[in-house]
Amino acid sequence: MTLQCDDFTPHRKEHYTVGYCQEMTDFFQRRRAKTHAAFFLPHLRAGMTLLDAGCGPGGITADLAELVAPGRVIGVDVERTQVDLARALAASRGVRSASFQVASLYELPLPDCSVDAVFLHGVVEHLKEPVVALKEVRRVLKPGGVAGLRHGDWGGFLFAPETPTSSRFFELFVRLMIHNGGDPRSGRNQIAALREAGFTRLQASASHDCWTSTREETRGTARFLAAYCESVEFRDQAVALGIADHAAIREMSAAFLAWGEDPGAFAAEAWGEAVAWKD
Repeated sequence: MTLQCDDFTPHRKEHYTVGYCQEMTDFFQRRRAKTHAAFFLPHLRAGMTLLDAGCGPGGITADLAELVAPGRVIGVDVERTQVDLARALAASRGVRSASFQVASLYELPLPDCSVDAVFLHGVVEHLKEPVVALKEVRRVLKPGGVAGLRHGDWGGFLFAPETPTSSRFFELFVRLMIHNGGDPRSGRNQIAALREAGFTRLQASASHDCWTSTREETRGTARFLAAYCESVEFRDQAVALGIADHAAIREMSAAFLAWGEDPGAFAAEAWGEAVAWKD
């Protein structure tokens, strides 16, 4: 599924490799600030205005809104379905200090120097022009404002037991991400991108998210990986590019479901983290 950004920047079209299948969206919506923004929470305070740039379905956004209340949170995402989900989730949780809108990170709908903090999670890694987006982040930050970034690094992904089929899947995912203009090693490269965007005061860290902490979670991870194999974002593009056929993709999907029943199954995603201040 190609993300059309024509309303914002007619010369850019981004392709989100992860896509929006239901299982993937549910996986993202279960994310929480206490786990996925832990590195950034010490830099937040009540009363802040915070931008969640690339908010997705809003699980982290709603938490951030509660943490900075009575301040406000603005969540933006290029995909309207994700904005609608985030808005509905905030309403269901009684979060009134969060607002959401469709917007491109290349042209944030905010004045210069208008927010105290910006949070970006798993979004810059999919952009063709990350430095352009980070310059926009710097533009909307107030002097002294702070940005928190957390992006994946597929060079550090942990998966066991490894099989030729699982290894082939992750190889294809990385190839598709690169083909679509993303950076599968964004976690380690974001510090350099931040400096190029004009940030000079930076703090770096790293972490892993375990996807298999319980048997229930392991089976859930297996289901979303199997579903992603059969999604239009993965299957259709891989077949169109001639790097996999339908039979191979069905084999990958079935292999993940079988992996979910393996008592030795383990998976953990690697993340690079950065805190950057606007001087």
